[in-house]
Amino acid sequence: MKRDANIGGSVELLYVLMYETLVGSGLTRCSQELKSVISRRIQRIKEVEHAMQDEGRGIKAMKEADDGMKKIQIPRYARINTLKWTADEAMKTLETEKWKILGTLKPENFAEMVTKMKDDEVYVDPHVENLIIFAPNIQNFYEYWMVEQRYLILQDKASCLPAFLLNPRPGSQVFDTCAAPGMKTSHAAAIMENQGKVWAMDRAADRVATMKQLLDASKVAIASSFCGDFLKTDVTDKKFSKVKFAIVDPPCSGSGIVKRMDEITGGNAEKERLEKLKNLQAMILKHALKLPGLKRAVYSTCSVHEEENEQVVDEVLLDTYVRQNYVLKKNVLPEWTYRGLKTYEVGEHCLRANPKVTLTNGFFVAVFERVKSSE
Repeated sequence: MKRDANIGGSVELLYVLMYETLVGSGLTRCSQELKSVISRRIQRIKEVEHAMQDEGRGIKAMKEADDGMKKIQIPRYARINTLKWTADEAMKTLETEKWKILGTLKPENFAEMVTKMKDDEVYVDPHVENLIIFAPNIQNFYEYWMVEQRYLILQDKASCLPAFLLNPRPGSQVFDTCAAPGMKTSHAAAIMENQGKVWAMDRAADRVATMKQLLDASKVAIASSFCGDFLKTDVTDKKFSKVKFAIVDPPCSGSGIVKRMDEITGGNAEKERLEKLKNLQAMILKHALKLPGLKRAVYSTCSVHEEENEQVVDEVLLDTYVRQNYVLKKNVLPEWTYRGLKTYEVGEHCLRANPKVTLTNGFFVAVFERVKSSE
């Protein structure tokens, strides 16, 4: 099924379609091409699901397990698009539209307060600048004018961490190596106040086209979006000589996003596939770190697997060039207490996100800095 041309080989997209069909709200909002991926195989999907149900591993069993424990509800995170208005303008407008602004949450009671939110309440996030929090079950929130017109950009909190921690200064240059659909590109541009340049590359032409539309709608004026294979890119090309910052968010298993499909997909943790992803991720990160003027890079995945996270960081730091020129930044976002796995020396210097702990998608972030860099 993953070879179906309509999904372009994207296993993550396939899992999302299956999830929405079997567990979620259906495929009414999807294109006919995406619907056909499932509809042409729906009988076989149901047969497999029924067989799994007989073994106690089907959808019904999953839902019963959910009912037997406190259900985790991730709130809706919205990044104020400061390329269209200021944070003050956003908050004042929300108030005029009868939202109750409750101020900035404290990290220590974050989960407790978020789980008690009412549908008309809004909090300011304590970790990521210009990020606000809405209740999880607001109806038709995608149709709200602030969201439709991209004054507010719906983006999971964990996904905001890479650009936030990269913190590129206005006027600088950034290379987003695997950029589509452009959420991190637009976030970096906002942090840079639309001053400087963001090179936004992706291998898939259709995804680049979608990214350009998203960036235009978000009023990003400094992105150079183009299709290409980053591993085949000459990072020593003169046009990249001023790049000081890089976002490396490479293809991954997506296990942090599709967490609740684990019972059906086997955890999306096939060792052979994870090993291939790990190798690809390490190659992309090492290639990015060879940008001659680079001073800081953020590596991130929406994966929960150590193969794609701590193991990649470990492997890259063993590279002679990397070891001579970069260090893993320590004490990153100290108020974020959920760190990498303690079984790795690098673990305490990395950030992890987990639905049960951080009320976000599963995620991983590590920050590399050039030795003795000075900005």
